[in-house]
Amino acid sequence: MRIARVALDIPARGLSSAFDYDVPPHLDAEVEVGVAVVVEFARRTAVGHVVACVDTSDVPSRKPLLAVVSPPRFDAVSAGIAARIAHEYVAPLADAVRLFLPPGTVPRAVPRGDGWTLAPVPVAPVEERVVALTPQGDYVPAPNATRQRAVLDALALGPVTAAELTAALGSVSSVLSRLEASGAITVTTRRRFRDPGAPTRPAPRHDVLSAGQRDALDAIERAEPGSCVLLDGVTGSGKTEVYLRAIERVCAAGRRALVLVPEISLTPQTVGRFRARFGDDVAVVHSRLSAGERLDQWDRIAAGQARVVVGARSALFAPVADLGLIVIDEEHETSYKQSSAPRYHAREVARWIAAERGAVLVLGSATPCLETREEVVRGTITRVELPERVGGGTPPAIEVVDLGREFIDGNRSMFSRRLAAELIAVAERGEKAVLLLNRRGFASFLLCRECGHVPGCARCSSSLTLHEAGPRLMCHHCGARSGVPAECPECSSPYLRKFGAGTQRVVNELETLVPGLRVVRMDADTTSMKGGHELRLAEFEALESGVLVGTQMVAKGLDYPEVTLVGVVSADTTIHLPDFRSGERTYQMLEQVAGRAGRGERPGVVVIQTYWPEHPALVAVSTHDPGRFYEAERTERRALGFPPYGRLANVLVTAETTEAARAQAARVAEELAALAPGGWEILGPVPAPLARIKGRHRWHVLVKAPRDADLAGALHRALGAVRSVAGVSVAPDIDPLDLV
Repeated sequence: MRIARVALDIPARGLSSAFDYDVPPHLDAEVEVGVAVVVEFARRTAVGHVVACVDTSDVPSRKPLLAVVSPPRFDAVSAGIAARIAHEYVAPLADAVRLFLPPGTVPRAVPRGDGWTLAPVPVAPVEERVVALTPQGDYVPAPNATRQRAVLDALALGPVTAAELTAALGSVSSVLSRLEASGAITVTTRRRFRDPGAPTRPAPRHDVLSAGQRDALDAIERAEPGSCVLLDGVTGSGKTEVYLRAIERVCAAGRRALVLVPEISLTPQTVGRFRARFGDDVAVVHSRLSAGERLDQWDRIAAGQARVVVGARSALFAPVADLGLIVIDEEHETSYKQSSAPRYHAREVARWIAAERGAVLVLGSATPCLETREEVVRGTITRVELPERVGGGTPPAIEVVDLGREFIDGNRSMFSRRLAAELIAVAERGEKAVLLLNRRGFASFLLCRECGHVPGCARCSSSLTLHEAGPRLMCHHCGARSGVPAECPECSSPYLRKFGAGTQRVVNELETLVPGLRVVRMDADTTSMKGGHELRLAEFEALESGVLVGTQMVAKGLDYPEVTLVGVVSADTTIHLPDFRSGERTYQMLEQVAGRAGRGERPGVVVIQTYWPEHPALVAVSTHDPGRFYEAERTERRALGFPPYGRLANVLVTAETTEAARAQAARVAEELAALAPGGWEILGPVPAPLARIKGRHRWHVLVKAPRDADLAGALHRALGAVRSVAGVSVAPDIDPLDLV
């Protein structure tokens, strides 16, 4: 009797491995890796997924499988990757397996007669009826059967759907029934795939590649299966064309490709370029699609109807057979790190998948992260430079403006004199500009000028952000909203002042500075609805002259040759965050947004406003010398043992009371301290920088360890030794990118 190893679909960290069940003879033909099954577990029935089939087991007494309730939905390689994700990121095995399941189909078993089946899921395939003339075509309608004649005339040029006939001719259901009964037409049913959008965008093939592009293609061609190539190219250096050419070669060899982009806002542009080159062979996967659209794309990929898959982080788990190439564009972006269990990093998981599938992994960025740069130094990643913009374009002129000096000189506007002059010039020349401010809303907060009170969220440790549309105060962590008070809630003073600036206020100030200039605002407030990113970008693209004002989503990926000016309203919003990566993120954001300027024939200008002009990140950007930042960053991180010269784990504990969170965090810290070998540091427990979110108090424990340390093993053992407490959540994050 064969034995099935089953990953139970129960998201509990204690269930970190599969369980062995016997395969009854009547189910033997149906059981293989990837099928969902019903089993008995802890005196109740549960759904699980077969992750392996073996002939022997160390478990002496095993229960039999009760039923098989789905076809295979992943293969043995995916099962192995899921197990590795669960171990390396200290997550429930069920959560890792679910990454590989079709969207919207988390299973629940229900009885059916004397057996079992899966409960219906809220998302299902859509079917449509296709109408066609029969081959003989000898049916003659009666003289007064005008609607029958209209239908037959519509079918004369070929089959159409019943929905299309209804749209053109009105209700034709009864007419189709009569024609089908008479043998004049055939009506068949087929699967209809919902269109995920993203129209085709121009993607002209470069007739002549630059030397850097040729070197990059050659490096990818020579790369061994499972290896990694970094394209370290300045903005506008033609990395996308390299991706397209490499994918063409992979597809010509009969294999397929997967392309990851970091932001949903980049997906429409990127998908459009790939569709221009590969047509309907492109599938799209990202979270802004509806559940039905995601299911359709998953099924298209599984059926082999798409040779190229483009999407955000979750596209990594699409069922791409014969995978030959994985591309991760803007590999430095933090959005590749999952924020909920399992807290994987797409770049690392992609390396595992490439090794198992025999694919080549290509990373692309103008600002590679320090971890990737160190892998190049260690020889585990091949680096290819693309130092020049394609078409002979030159990098934009960059000027850093000291806002402290502006204030001393009497300028109280949010725009420095230099940036204001450039904005006016853009309007006069009929060109376009991009303004970046990494903060949405109208102002950061209100402050009472008499008692110093700042209205804060009752459920989170943060101030409320002022939004002028409404107007209203809003918490950007839990979404709580309230009206703007006429007087201070503490001392009743009427003197409430707006501090800080958000994108909404930038738009208002810009409309005052340059009346009549068209402005498009792009942030989380204006793009929250489905298709919001596409609408804002299309609106900006359609302008002859105008300004795109936005948060970090305008800093990367956008390719508009008519943009000649980029302004950074405040470069200080990310520098001062209590996170050791804040300097690197600031450099990457500034370098990326600066690259939006001057991508066409006209030269570009970048104006960066800051109160800290001597910061290494700003010096590196303004001098076009990344080494000036990275050398300083390497020295600091090496001295402190931070990645990539050491490893981190952040264990976040949340509870309804701060006492409960602190006590559980202390237990975790005690177990970790007992297990930690020499060279490890256990820091905390201490309150998290945001000590309360959505009414839950947050404490955390930080683990610092050598670069080759087995953090996952230590966390598994420590958390396994700590007794769970009702109402208290413990969330480990291995190699975190955000400590806030």
